[in-house]
Amino acid sequence: MRFTPNLKWNLTKLNLGYIHAPLTALGPGRRVGVWLCGCARNCPGCLSPEFADFKAGEALTATNLTRIVLDLAKKHRLSAVTISGGEPFARPRPLKTLVSGLRSGGIEDILVYTGYWAYDLTEEFPWIEKYISALVDGPFERQNPSKEIFRGSDNQSLNIFEYRDYFITRSYLNWKKVEKRQAQIVVDPDLRLRILGIPGPGDYDHLFEPFPTPPPEDEPTA
Repeated sequence: MRFTPNLKWNLTKLNLGYIHAPLTALGPGRRVGVWLCGCARNCPGCLSPEFADFKAGEALTATNLTRIVLDLAKKHRLSAVTISGGEPFARPRPLKTLVSGLRSGGIEDILVYTGYWAYDLTEEFPWIEKYISALVDGPFERQNPSKEIFRGSDNQSLNIFEYRDYFITRSYLNWKKVEKRQAQIVVDPDLRLRILGIPGPGDYDHLFEPFPTPPPEDEPTA
């Protein structure tokens, strides 16, 4: 699907669905993970349907969200951020403010997951290559699952823009080669269980299988 205009483009705020640090499952190294709400793509089998609603989460100005992310990065001594969703480019204006503010605040590496294609986005928004280190692009295709660490389906690709920094470029190339996918399991303060990362084919089915019933203990003998 090409990038086409949407009335929601003009929204000035970003709805924060979830934030976590340190994140190790989406991108090389340790990072701050940011999930934005709002996506009209409706990919069958979407891995994050709870972030599709544009009204979900907490509505924040890009400036306020930038401050929150930078504070969390400072607390955990992190210099990398992953932004997912939802569809981050559903609101490109405040997204630009967010990524440019993160760069100005000392973040060296920004990875964004999007359902659009990089060549369409970079043509529409030239600022992407200035502020964003890498994009994982393309709609999720449930019928085309991938075993690679960085993507959910084989049609998606990793686009690296940070060729100005050798070490960041190498980190992405090395991350792409990792064979074993690892998800993070996080328990929120409200005891909600979250799985951060990209599950492999069938992973969710295995996770929610009932635990096997333990064998009965032997009857005590007199």
